[in-house]
Amino acid sequence: MRSLYEIRPQLEELLRPRRFCRISKSTLVNLMKIKAIQPDFNGRFTALLRSGEKVLISRSYVKAFKAVLKGEAHEL
Repeated sequence: MRSLYEIRPQLEELLRPRRFCRISKSTLVNLMKIKAIQPDFNGRFTALLRSGEKVLISRSYVKAFKAVLKGEAHEL
């Protein structure tokens, strides 16, 4: 049986055209489900989803996330 780490690249390829973006090592988020983005401590951000859930945007993914939002980079 293959592990999630082995199939993760394939999963990301499937989700890319559906407007998903990686926001941490373990989290992909659907950009269409983000209601608001707030600055957090130490260069991180928090995304408030339409469901009311809050998810942390890791410091190491903030730059790429901003580029995706500006249309300067591809999702994921």
